[in-house]
Amino acid sequence: MKDNHIETLVEGDYPHLFDLFCQYNQNPELGMDTFETARQQAEELRAAGYEVTEGVAQTGVVAVLKNGEGKTILFRADMDALPVRDERGEAWASKIEGRGHQCGHSMHSAMLIGIARNMAKLRDKWQGTAVFVCQPGEEFQNGSQRMIDDGLYERFPKPDCCLAYHVSPTLPSGTVGVVKGRAMALVQMLDIKVKGVGGHGGFPVTAIDAIVLAASIIMRLQTIVSREINPFEPAVVSVCMIKGGENHNVLPPEVDLKLTVRAYSYEVYDKILAAIRRICDSEAAASGLPSTLFPTISQRPFFTKPLINDPNLVAKMEKTFKNVLGEANVRQEPPYTFGEDFASYGLNGQIPIALTWLGSVNPSLFDENGQPTTFLPPLHHPQFNPFPEKTIKTGVVAMTEVMVDLFTEI
Repeated sequence: MKDNHIETLVEGDYPHLFDLFCQYNQNPELGMDTFETARQQAEELRAAGYEVTEGVAQTGVVAVLKNGEGKTILFRADMDALPVRDERGEAWASKIEGRGHQCGHSMHSAMLIGIARNMAKLRDKWQGTAVFVCQPGEEFQNGSQRMIDDGLYERFPKPDCCLAYHVSPTLPSGTVGVVKGRAMALVQMLDIKVKGVGGHGGFPVTAIDAIVLAASIIMRLQTIVSREINPFEPAVVSVCMIKGGENHNVLPPEVDLKLTVRAYSYEVYDKILAAIRRICDSEAAASGLPSTLFPTISQRPFFTKPLINDPNLVAKMEKTFKNVLGEANVRQEPPYTFGEDFASYGLNGQIPIALTWLGSVNPSLFDENGQPTTFLPPLHHPQFNPFPEKTIKTGVVAMTEVMVDLFTEI
């Protein structure tokens, strides 16, 4: 049942939560170096009555509230920003050149405080242990796995389920988007160094052109997903950077490529990687290079794991969302090939996890049929700009209701 008392609590808390959102948004911190954000989050959680531990995996914060016998439920919010320019022009825009919360983590962090404060004030309505995790390094740094490796599940109560939000750049605020099963993809980043034999651009016969070879590799890579992967298996191979040469008339000896590869299974990823190696070697051989000059391929030392939402957990959450927000405001979202390191909290399927999309777009930007009337900047875009008031209020109310319902279910 919808609890109007929770809405009243959130209305009273909103000015404080909005101030936190502004503070984090104006002072974005990158990677694992979220020192000030973590300090503020820890201070807020202690004030709410939680037992707080700082410095988990450098800047991670873990807050625990024990409230009798029962389940343990973990809610996580990421804290790190992006090395992306903030072009929003709002009062809460970043004050640091070249950095911005263009993925909405500032809003995630503010909402975590609102949900945690509510759970502390509503202790008479639930029993169990609430764990709130403020995580650094979601973008590129594998912060979730670093916190787990630093003893998250040994030093603190191990959860029966894990929950998280991600603001959506396509859903109007006031709505949520649920996904059962596959939600986000396995992500890996590759560096390819394409080698050749340098020479004079005006007499290329004496060289083996690394730029032409790189172009051939890039074009051939586009056939992997379209011709080698089952069309019912989502997969992406994107070349996102090419760099080689310095002058108009000098053929460089090397060209660097940066790629991202996305899939929903390790089997598909392994097939893609094998195809990339084969294409690189074959194109190099076709160019006349000896095997000692074949391209080298480097992977990050970690994967972002595929995010698979537990269908049963999502079904329970969906029921609560519909009770709280109304059925029309609970949308079914497709799987995406974004990456989210929240996947690590599930320990490869041992712990049910669920990440929910939270509508964050100003509702006035949609027509009467729910279609956007203007360009909606995507995540990581310099103009991505979540609509604060309705997004924060909806997110805090809905997730508080979900946690209370999950704690009290029989």
